[in-house]
Amino acid sequence: MTTANLVPLDESTRVALNDAVIAGAHLRLPDLLTPAQYAPVGQILAALGATWNPHQRAFVFPAHADPTTLIAAVLAAGIMPIHPRRGEGYVRTPDDLADELCDYPHTDLRWLPAGSRVLEPSAGDGSLVAAILRANPHVQVTAVEPNPARARLCAALGPAVDVHTSTFETYAAHALTVGIRFDAVIANPPFATTDDPKLWAEHLRIAWHLLHPGARMVCVVPASAASRADTVYADARAFITHHGTLAPLPPDAFAESGTMFGARVARLTRPIDTRRPDFELRVPDPAPVRVDEPQFTGAGAREIPVQLWWDSWRRRDRVLRYRGRCVVCGWLLWGFDDGENDPRGILGDFTAGFSLDPQDFGLTGPQIGLCSRCGNDGDLYRSGMLPAQAQWQMPAAHQPLARA
Repeated sequence: MTTANLVPLDESTRVALNDAVIAGAHLRLPDLLTPAQYAPVGQILAALGATWNPHQRAFVFPAHADPTTLIAAVLAAGIMPIHPRRGEGYVRTPDDLADELCDYPHTDLRWLPAGSRVLEPSAGDGSLVAAILRANPHVQVTAVEPNPARARLCAALGPAVDVHTSTFETYAAHALTVGIRFDAVIANPPFATTDDPKLWAEHLRIAWHLLHPGARMVCVVPASAASRADTVYADARAFITHHGTLAPLPPDAFAESGTMFGARVARLTRPIDTRRPDFELRVPDPAPVRVDEPQFTGAGAREIPVQLWWDSWRRRDRVLRYRGRCVVCGWLLWGFDDGENDPRGILGDFTAGFSLDPQDFGLTGPQIGLCSRCGNDGDLYRSGMLPAQAQWQMPAAHQPLARA
């Protein structure tokens, strides 16, 4: 922050803050403020996270915040605080949206085995961290948050949360050096700050490199990520759609947090085998490993791609293989050797049974992965056909002979 950003408190603002009545999370201002006096006070309270409640005729602070301490800090500093949205790019993820981002079809978080590591790289006050633990209370969450007050709120969420009070760039540099990797990333990064108007794209790329192969990332991005033509946006868009999808969020997704900016959610899966397109289905041949329950996540695909499972309903062993990912959204796909891949069974949304077979179209080539959700949506199905057709060709008997 430059000295040009520092605006000293005027005397009327100091008096109004000193005379404010604080009761718990509620703050009430003196009644006789003029509009000119009220404006800087309202700006300060908004920067501290308070919102105006007309029914209670009070400013209400977030849970666990201490209004008395926050106001005292502003008075001691003697300067107008910069709203976190402008200075830090911080916008709280509403709880309902946080729960949505932590569930299918965005992420496989609720299927991760106990002890899996999940990264929240811009944790804020911990709304996404709390949602991660609601979706799967058995994972370990690493929360990165540079603001000390918000980092303390994250730490209060319990022993399953490991909080790092630093910038994400600083944390990631260390994590990459020592080889720390994660089984999932759930992120709502700062879109822009006063110093970096395209910070979201950098955070998305950094987080990607912290994923295990087969792990999935969910990242809120600006709505303009789907359309802006400048290099940073176009490169980020191509990167996202190569590994997954960009899905729209409702226009009022962040209304509860005081803003109506447009946003989308990027969903990406890191490839397990980079030697060929991972949407071309394969049949891995390692010896089957017996499992008590099938493991469909990235760790399962990486470590035990062929699983032997006793199906108590059919009363026989069944061999389950990791096949690849959905060509549209990146969802991991599995199939039984016996071909009984009904999504109403244990495979559920992980079934490879909706995948695209070139023989169904009179062509030759590899099977192309398609998940049940994308296979049952006309637009998504058509978008999956384009890369599939690029991998297929006419049977040799139907190809024209080359001229001598």
